[in-house]
Amino acid sequence: MLEAHVFWTDETYRRVVTAHVSNRVDSTSVGVISLGKFRCRKTLLKTVNGEQYLLLADQHRIAQVKCIGDSINISPFLIEPIIDRFPEVEGTHRLIRNLVNLYRDRNFGAPNAGWTSEGLRHRDALAAFDCRANGYSYREIAIFIYGESKTAGAWSSPDQTLKNRVIRSVKRGERMVAGHFRSLLK
Repeated sequence: MLEAHVFWTDETYRRVVTAHVSNRVDSTSVGVISLGKFRCRKTLLKTVNGEQYLLLADQHRIAQVKCIGDSINISPFLIEPIIDRFPEVEGTHRLIRNLVNLYRDRNFGAPNAGWTSEGLRHRDALAAFDCRANGYSYREIAIFIYGESKTAGAWSSPDQTLKNRVIRSVKRGERMVAGHFRSLLK
């Protein structure tokens, strides 16, 4: 826990979900959680006047919660999100969904399903090699990796970026299969 004199304010930082926290929990309570259940980076900040802010983050999602009520240090606790920005309900719903997905350790909505850029290059190289070994043209490989809609527009344009990327992927795949696969283990 950190003491913070300056932190997010509702006026300047609009991605904070406000929630009421209660330590009075019984077996029939709905919305009971524990900070230990979150498998992500957790930061709890308290302002001088006692406001609590919980920051939860993993590689692809961030959830910030302004906690009103009881102390969030006591686990488990009951959390009740407050819709306080009517009519901007859709934005608040998205923020609450991020919080729920972090709690459930789901990877929904994560860009590239959790792939790093290097991991994507390796994946694309091996897929391109397999496709080429099965007689696919470069265009067919691009459709397999990037989808038909992205390939259709990029393939007929004067920009050669996608074509060059596919050719590089095939060559990288050939090098990996020829013995340079150890780069996957690094």
